[in-house]
Amino acid sequence: MRAIFSGFLLIISILFLLKGTQYSYMDSAGRVGAGFFPIWIGILLCIFTSIALFNDIRELIKDKYSFNIPKHFNKLIIVMGLTFLFIMLFNILGALISMALYVFIVLFVLNRNKISLNIILSIAVPISIYLLLDVWLNAGLPRSPFGL
Repeated sequence: MRAIFSGFLLIISILFLLKGTQYSYMDSAGRVGAGFFPIWIGILLCIFTSIALFNDIRELIKDKYSFNIPKHFNKLIIVMGLTFLFIMLFNILGALISMALYVFIVLFVLNRNKISLNIILSIAVPISIYLLLDVWLNAGLPRSPFGL
């Protein structure tokens, strides 16, 4: 099961890298262009997911094709569904609200025992991402109907 998931992530990483190559790596003034970060992130994703896929296939061969449903498979399905829902609501609710809800719900699913830490992270992570992308890099994130 892990090999299938790693293969899926490798395909997504390759598609991400190919999409990143559609943007300019450097602009006309010699500064970093819009494609700089997507290309390097795509390269790193391809490298690390290839290593993970190789290790998962090696482990699968070692276990002689035993197929066991992982212990936390239901949590994986829930997080994938939440990620899909996050993507759908990102432009509707705005970046800040949708990120805060997504981070809190995912952390609640994965770690129900530390509610206070989950709340702190669900506030700190979206604000940090907002400051990085919207304020410092001026990338522009979608606003919510409430102006956030």
